[in-house]
Amino acid sequence: MNLEAELNLAKAAGRRASKRLRRRETSDLAVDSAAGRDIKLAADREVEAIILEELQRSPHPVLAEESGDGGIDRERPYWVVDPLDGTFNYHRGIPHFCTSIGLWQGDRPLLGVIGDVPGERLYSGVVGAGAWLDNQPIRVSPQRSAAQAVLATGFPVGRSFAEESLREFTARVQQFKKIRLFGSAAMSLAYVADGMVDAYAEDGINLWDIAAGAALVLAAGGSIEIGQGGSNPWSRNVRASANPELWQRS
Repeated sequence: MNLEAELNLAKAAGRRASKRLRRRETSDLAVDSAAGRDIKLAADREVEAIILEELQRSPHPVLAEESGDGGIDRERPYWVVDPLDGTFNYHRGIPHFCTSIGLWQGDRPLLGVIGDVPGERLYSGVVGAGAWLDNQPIRVSPQRSAAQAVLATGFPVGRSFAEESLREFTARVQQFKKIRLFGSAAMSLAYVADGMVDAYAEDGINLWDIAAGAALVLAAGGSIEIGQGGSNPWSRNVRASANPELWQRS
């Protein structure tokens, strides 16, 4: 498989999708659903259609947030797409949202592309070959001490807000110097790859939210652990870091 060609295809799809989102037309903000803590906009559907149109040039099937599993075989490569990660931010005009396109095989990321829409920047990476912000190489931070590290995290839509659950969350993050919640798992992982933050953790996050970002972190020299996150087959628990020592409690 020619990963360079697949990367270029994903980058073309990411650029086109990002350009469409930057228009932020009134019709894009129409709410399709707002059940529980989730929100779906017309923009999610429209931008996903743009990305899928581009990816038709690839022989690999697609798992996409809005249209679901397109008959993927986990033994063979497949695309994982989130057309708009940070939908609520987009809806409210908060400048942390992106397009996310990853290529995986089984439980292993191969490459990822994240379009930082407000910043008009494109992150890309191939595991084992490197990661880039536009055309400049990026790398994870050298930080090895959690006491001096910045952790990005979040609260996925299905998370429990019960008191015990929140106590467990506090116990997990209190070893870090600073905590940041950006409202986009994909952007959080791109920031780890670029060395702006040192680690990312989230439980019960969907695969399409982290697929491209996981590839970027590995391509930029970081580490990542991904486990099953619950009964939803695509739910994952994720720990990403510049260095696995950040997860060792002192």
